[in-house]
Amino acid sequence: MSEVEEKRDIERVEEYRDLYTMVSLKGIYEVELSTGVIRAARFADKMRRVVIAAFGRLVPIEVILRDVGEFNKKLYEEIVEKRKYAKSDLIKIMVDARYDKDANKIVFGEPTIIRYVPETELEKLKEENRRLLEVIKKINELVSKVV
Repeated sequence: MSEVEEKRDIERVEEYRDLYTMVSLKGIYEVELSTGVIRAARFADKMRRVVIAAFGRLVPIEVILRDVGEFNKKLYEEIVEKRKYAKSDLIKIMVDARYDKDANKIVFGEPTIIRYVPETELEKLKEENRRLLEVIKKINELVSKVV
């Protein structure tokens, strides 16, 4: 990450601290992080900023960038490769994280990733579900006549 990007992130973190609370303290070095609702394409930037906001005053920036980079790789695998979310999908990521002072490392728990589905897509799924239920009903009627 370039110095310009790092400076931009730190400036945005200060803005986020003033505007939003996306970090819930669970202990001295333990927090629950949340990205809020974001486009899937922005998860890495947002997660990096949230982690900087949470640990920026306790942990060296190099450690934060290293550890959140590794965590973002895991998120990429889950969001893009496994779940196949589109860049424009709305998601929210929540995860517990703690700073292990002895190992000089941020340890992330299992993330919870919520995808928000537009109403238009829900309506299409409801309609498809109705059609499938009708097909099942007809199949059951045919089976009952045969038996």
